Amino acid sequence: MMKGDIMMKLRPLSDKPYKGNSIAFTLSVVVSILILISVFLTSIVSYHRYTRNFQEQFSQKTSQTLEQLSLNIDTYLEELFHFSLFPYYNDDIMTAIESKYDNELDSLKQRREIESFLNQIMVMPRKDITNVFILTDEIYYSGRMPKSINYSEDFTQYSWYQKCMNTQDVIFIPTQLEQLVSYPKQRVFSIAKQLRSIKNIDRIIGVIKVDASYEGIETIVKKISMGKDGGIFIIDKHKNIIYSNISKEKSDFIANSLLQTPSSFVQSIDRKEYLINTAVIESADWTVVGLSSLDELNLEARNTLNFSLVLATLCSLGAIVIMLFFTKRFLNPLMEIVTLMKQVREGDFGVVFQGKTQGEIGYLASSFNSMVSTINDNINKNTQLIKKIYETEMLNKEARINALQSQIKPHFLYNTLNMISIEVQLGKYDNAVDNIDKLHYLLRSMAKWKKDVSLEEEFKILESYLGIQMCRFENRLEFFLDLPDFLKDDRIIPFILQPLVENSVVHGCETLTRKTTITVKACSDKSSLYISVSDNGCGIPAERLSVLQDQLSDCSASLDHQPDFAKDGEHIGLNNVNRRIKLTYGSMYGVTLNSEYQKGTQILVKLPLIEKGS
Repeated sequence: MMKGDIMMKLRPLSDKPYKGNSIAFTLSVVVSILILISVFLTSIVSYHRYTRNFQEQFSQKTSQTLEQLSLNIDTYLEELFHFSLFPYYNDDIMTAIESKYDNELDSLKQRREIESFLNQIMVMPRKDITNVFILTDEIYYSGRMPKSINYSEDFTQYSWYQKCMNTQDVIFIPTQLEQLVSYPKQRVFSIAKQLRSIKNIDRIIGVIKVDASYEGIETIVKKISMGKDGGIFIIDKHKNIIYSNISKEKSDFIANSLLQTPSSFVQSIDRKEYLINTAVIESADWTVVGLSSLDELNLEARNTLNFSLVLATLCSLGAIVIMLFFTKRFLNPLMEIVTLMKQVREGDFGVVFQGKTQGEIGYLASSFNSMVSTINDNINKNTQLIKKIYETEMLNKEARINALQSQIKPHFLYNTLNMISIEVQLGKYDNAVDNIDKLHYLLRSMAKWKKDVSLEEEFKILESYLGIQMCRFENRLEFFLDLPDFLKDDRIIPFILQPLVENSVVHGCETLTRKTTITVKACSDKSSLYISVSDNGCGIPAERLSVLQDQLSDCSASLDHQPDFAKDGEHIGLNNVNRRIKLTYGSMYGVTLNSEYQKGTQILVKLPLIEKGS
């Protein structure tokens, strides 16, 4: 459509008087309703979004707080565990514990010495430590308050004592009434550890048991506030309440809900919703549970919503009044622009707005004309830009492949020439001449580096390379090459197998004294070619194997980043081959690695099945 034709159609719309009263009124009513609905919907959606985001942020913060709380309690328990080691710091006490006396006077001196040591422990400013026992054939005791001790009690019946006798680890004893105490009893938790002779560490001479109240834990928990209607409680693995600053009904209800629930969830209690967060205290197998009232969390958001709704309503009413006044004045040129925009949407970029309008509509008209002109220019520019980008990508891809090939050549030559040099120094001239001939074949193959080679040529390169290595390692190396006749003419990129075989030689023959067997085998399915390189060398440790497998399977690392070979020199060939394959054929092809430490390694190369002439 010509520019003159467009203007002929646009001019009647501009010159015709606009009957705007009924249309303006109808449009104003519709827009007013939409404004009000939009304002209310926006306010409500914003409220819910704000409350959800706030709850998520609060939940994350609370989870972090509880994690820190659990760490603090864990540290507190670790300090408590340290008490079980105190006897080992005093050789005299360890000797006294280990000694056996038939004389009553000596036995009394022994008791006074051991209990005096326990009294020194109780003097420490740890008010949460209530009792300390050392149990041998006798019961030795010291406590923060005078208590009646049942010295004749058979403590060997307790499960914690039996566990102590079977392990050198510190045993954690969950909440229980004080054991070995006749009166008065209180609820404590304890730690116990076996004591071994310092003269003969295989001999168990007793058990130390430390009882603690919950005063220390309470001091740590009180530093955290969960709101007026919230709180914190701690339960053990049997869901027994260890500590709580909320009502028993709430804590019991939530504890029974903690089955396979996530660490953060919402729970309804007495028609009120609460945000529940949990954290685990590993050393004691306890769970810290935080309770926060959603009503308290959302109070500020509800007040903000009410204020926003009132303010939005007033502003909307004012906007509607102003809109009614200006609608008619701005409607005609605006509709003309809309008509032109429809033509642009249909693909006609030759339209131009000719009206003389001031203000925002004038700016809109000017911007519209500028936009249409810019679109015309950009269509032409983008066509050229897309072509340049495509060409650049192809050049970059080719350059990266060439760079990888150049890394392989000096790496291979260095290793091979070094091997021949050693043979000459040892006086094995016939072998050196034979290896030079084989190296000549390899160098000639590299000098004629082509885009692709037949699989048969690649296997001949392996045969020359491994022949050189067999001369070097004599009867410590053998190899088998298995190439079916129907695959000999298939095409692959050159020198992708030699670096893999070289890895097998380096990590097999060079590190082991036994014979290394390297097997290279080719096979195929309908669309892919598979080449396996396996050896019975030293293998790769599991941790290192996991790192290498992650690097090989990470397509972005293989295609977009140049690896630092200086930091990973022992796997230059493996990384190089994987990058070349992915750059040439795509990320669905490449190298996979499997290995068993001290047993061997298998590398599987997956390539597209490309026949000669394809």
